[in-house]
Amino acid sequence: MKRKNAQEKYKWDFSHLYKNIEQWNEDLEKAKLINEKISSLKGSLNLEDNFNRYLILEEEKDLVLTKLNQYAHLIDIDQTSNANQELNSKLENLYQEFKIKNSFLLNELKEIGEEKIFEWLEKNNKQSFKYYFRTFFKSSKFILSKNEEELMSKLERSRNAVGNLYDSLAYADRQLEKIFWNGEEQELTTSLYREIMVDSHPIEDQEKRKEASKLYFKNFVGRKHSFAKIYEAIIQEQYENRNIRNYNSILEMNLFDDQVDEKIYLKLIQAGKENIQPFKKYNNLIKKIYGFEKFYSTDRLLKISKEYNKTFTVEQGKEVVINSLKVLGQEYQDKLEIALKDNLIDFYEDDNKSDGAYSSGGNGVDPIILMNWDDKLGSVNTLAHEIGHSVHTLFADESQEYPMNNYPIILAEVASTFNEHLLFDYLFSNTKDFEEKKYLLQQRIFDLISTFYRQIQFADFEYSAHKLVEDEEIVTTEILKDLFVKKQNEFGYDDFEDSQEANYSWPYISHFFQSPFYVYKYAIDLVASFKLYSDFKNNNSTSILSFLKMGGSKEPLETLKDVGVDFMDENTYTPLIEEINNLVDQLEKMIK
Repeated sequence: MKRKNAQEKYKWDFSHLYKNIEQWNEDLEKAKLINEKISSLKGSLNLEDNFNRYLILEEEKDLVLTKLNQYAHLIDIDQTSNANQELNSKLENLYQEFKIKNSFLLNELKEIGEEKIFEWLEKNNKQSFKYYFRTFFKSSKFILSKNEEELMSKLERSRNAVGNLYDSLAYADRQLEKIFWNGEEQELTTSLYREIMVDSHPIEDQEKRKEASKLYFKNFVGRKHSFAKIYEAIIQEQYENRNIRNYNSILEMNLFDDQVDEKIYLKLIQAGKENIQPFKKYNNLIKKIYGFEKFYSTDRLLKISKEYNKTFTVEQGKEVVINSLKVLGQEYQDKLEIALKDNLIDFYEDDNKSDGAYSSGGNGVDPIILMNWDDKLGSVNTLAHEIGHSVHTLFADESQEYPMNNYPIILAEVASTFNEHLLFDYLFSNTKDFEEKKYLLQQRIFDLISTFYRQIQFADFEYSAHKLVEDEEIVTTEILKDLFVKKQNEFGYDDFEDSQEANYSWPYISHFFQSPFYVYKYAIDLVASFKLYSDFKNNNSTSILSFLKMGGSKEPLETLKDVGVDFMDENTYTPLIEEINNLVDQLEKMIK
């Protein structure tokens, strides 16, 4: 179903935030006024009363910005809308203005010193800011002089503008291709593409799958040089920032906010490469089942159980998710009810709507979810995943004072993937249908592989692409293509007939452009959530709720250690890898 044909309750309605754009603009001006008050403190933050005033104003401003930002997500519903583009541009201008006017803060806070600030926080009952300032002073060695920080702020908008070109090329200027399927010419939407990849005839439609893939990624391949130039510019900006602020590497700079050691990032890549066998075993199983003479990467999504064609309406999907999460107790269900309210989730795809899914919220604003529902089990899984984020946000917002209610991204994917584990358990244990069990098992394997091995592969590509610039190597369209193909083959794609073919579709991974060094978090957080899930099954039901309530109250890896997860321990990775391997063995036995 297209979004324009859906019931209103399945679409975002932000009237609880602002009745109209005029009200949004009023809050925009309110945020500016609050920031003017912060700017007026320039040169006097070393006075205790002014420092306390700054903390109060900062909280007020963030609350307004959360509402403004939530409403501006309308751009993701229609990238071509002038009104939405205007909202987005105004908000970007606002953030740029704030960065310039507030660039003095870094140096003035640094000059006050950690000892004095912590004394004031204790004295004025502002303990909730301790973690923020503890992190701030760890990063203070990378702060530039006042003039340099102001200059960097002034340049940031133009330096970041290149990233916006990605959205325009990938979404706003995208034209859907057409393909002949099921006796008629149809637009190749994301849902139709997946249908062809999953449900087509293994042998007869092998060429059709290759055709569908070529057409689906045509926008990216046809503009390969543009996407490569945009990515090179993003990497160069990262490299410049690293040098200007004297980080040891681009990787260190990107991991610093989450206080993740580079060794953990590299250890994750190593763990993926050294334990790739379950992924390869799964691919070989698919090849063997259908007796492929030539096995292509476009064959890997084929559904084994052709008897399973179950579909889910949105309401059915919501019911499944609710039931699967009942084991977490009433406290979780109460938050779930809020997260699933009408108009907080935009369910259906549309021509100029952003791909994928996300959850966004916090600071007293109910979280929203963007989806592209296609009636398949994958959409149910995505809903469970994104609901995990929303409930995490609600728990953190309720349990922690500002700013500790804002948890870092490195913790976000733990809550969401934990829900995926519970969803599989619920579905698998509540069906006696052999074909459905077979289908669920295959989907489970594929989801774990996609989140673990594939995201590590993406993380390795991203790391290696940035290393090219750090090592003063050139970056071209062909070099990026070759690098992506190399990383694919290191992570199991050498099993496919087309493993050496030119692959220019890598820009489809929007995180490379929009959120550098994000993708590794999917993989590492899956490792963490599987550990929590194992503990939960062993009657340690308090760990997950404790985790959700901690929000951003301490260093992210310390939060995980508190619930038994240590990424420097090699044994942390073993349970997940063994689970994938065991599931593949189980699927093979079912097929035999």
